[in-house]
Amino acid sequence: MATVIRECPADEIASAPNFDALCAEYAAESGITELGQANVDVPMYRAMEAAGLGWCIGAWRGDELIGFGVVTLTKLPHFSKLAGCLISYFVAAAGRDGSAGTRIREEAEHIAKARGAVGLMISAPCESRLDVILPRVGYRATNRLYFRGFD
Repeated sequence: MATVIRECPADEIASAPNFDALCAEYAAESGITELGQANVDVPMYRAMEAAGLGWCIGAWRGDELIGFGVVTLTKLPHFSKLAGCLISYFVAAAGRDGSAGTRIREEAEHIAKARGAVGLMISAPCESRLDVILPRVGYRATNRLYFRGFD
């Protein structure tokens, strides 16, 4: 069955029958221990969509959601430039037999560029598959992201 990549409302993604399982797989593979289990704030995604600050992308095989991504746009005040960021970018292990991840990223690039962003930032877990793939498709490491949990 063909995989369809498309921009879609957060509510559509969140109502997919396997959404909770997909989020659990995402958290297990890409999560930060101190953040705990995935607890998706769908109303926040709705608010981002309504404010024109966030766009959701779904990867579908029939009615099954196999991946997702969210594009956010932020004006970087120090540079006075609009930058895109692809957050919550994930494809289930069972859905990685094709180009779903590449096509989600390409759709994110299209969304950001069409809205005036100068580029797209993507974070990847250190030494992950994505960390290896992104430099091969023109992305370059510019910074390291560090996290410290608070007691």
